[in-house]
Amino acid sequence: MTWWKCSNCGYVFEAEKPPEKCPNCGEKCTFYDVTCYTPECGCKGYDPKLVGRPTNKESKL
Repeated sequence: MTWWKCSNCGYVFEAEKPPEKCPNCGEKCTFYDVTCYTPECGCKGYDPKLVGRPTNKESKL
């Protein structure tokens, strides 16, 4: 399965496809694939480097 990060609130969750609305904030927004695909992060779960990267909205705060 894929790990997704909400562009609005930063919520990270696992799902096959991104939903229409964020399960945390309820907003219709963009979801970023933050799944770990490299050996550096263990190839399991989400990539901490991607989860820690601010989204456009977060970087304006």
